[in-house]
Amino acid sequence: MSEQTIQDAPERYKTSIMVLTLITTIVTSIVAGLQADANIRANNANRDSQYYAILASSEVHRTGLQTTYDLNTLTSQSREAQESLVMQITSLELQEDGNEQGVAISDVIASALQARADKLQAFSIFYTDARYAPATEDGLPNLEAYLVDVYDKANELTEKQNAATDAYQEWSSKADSYVGVLTVMAVAFFLFGLAQAAAGRMRLTFAVFGVVILLGASLWTILILVI
Repeated sequence: MSEQTIQDAPERYKTSIMVLTLITTIVTSIVAGLQADANIRANNANRDSQYYAILASSEVHRTGLQTTYDLNTLTSQSREAQESLVMQITSLELQEDGNEQGVAISDVIASALQARADKLQAFSIFYTDARYAPATEDGLPNLEAYLVDVYDKANELTEKQNAATDAYQEWSSKADSYVGVLTVMAVAFFLFGLAQAAAGRMRLTFAVFGVVILLGASLWTILILVI
């Protein structure tokens, strides 16, 4: 009876090792699937990051052109209006001096300058858009609100690009970590293979080390999922 038990013990160990090998295969398959999923997510995030980077760059360029036009229009309108005012004051001074010809010339120039100023004002967003238009007739346009709004889209795209970049780094790091887990699992496979080929205490030793590595790899996988 004892001889039969001695002969059956190695076979029991061998069966247990086969079960452990099967468990290792299942865990490895799960980790491989997680690695593939992380790699796909990293690639998608990287693609989104590049996409938003292009959009943000284009939006910044467009915004630069838009602000240049808007500010140049406002500057020209202000300059024409100021020059018109100067000519009106000059006309009053000439009128006091009795220079009728000078008054007429000054009035014509003032009218022309004011007409250009009015035309520029009609094309200026600072006067046509209620968000930025002066609150009073003699007030100034709301440049602060304009600058906030004009860069809002570019800032939004930049935030999305940064978020996509962070996601790419996160999933890329997870994918690399899963590769490390798969490497460790390969060591567990190797040890279980040696355990099946060995006998006696060596079989048990290889099996124990294989179990330790399997548990360590499983714990590492859980940490990757959680963190």
